Amino acid sequence: MESTPTTATKKVAADRHPLAVAFGEYLKTIRKDSDKSQAELAFDASMDRTYVSLLERGLSAPTLLVLDSLAKALGMTMTELMAGFEAQLPKNLRRTSVKRRINEASLAKTGADRPQGNRRSPLR
Repeated sequence: MESTPTTATKKVAADRHPLAVAFGEYLKTIRKDSDKSQAELAFDASMDRTYVSLLERGLSAPTLLVLDSLAKALGMTMTELMAGFEAQLPKNLRRTSVKRRINEASLAKTGADRPQGNRRSPLR
């Protein structure tokens, strides 16, 4: 009998965020370029090997503290780590502009297209 992936396996794969997957692929690339195993990187970064595996597969997203630990373990700064990640990021995942949500209450109050004056909420 041929085995097929379970529903749980499919669900986990579908739940992976594209940025987490892209970062995981980048982390795996730079780890291999620095000639380290997952266990060696985990030891140098003071974390568990399974967590490094989760990061590389895109099943977990790193915190700032984790990024800093990984960068130091790889012999770079966190800025260099993230700049390298951003440089290899596919264009469809890059944010070229940040859209701000405009408070509709302030628009109605001023009658303008954009909020004017003080940025404080009128409820304060």
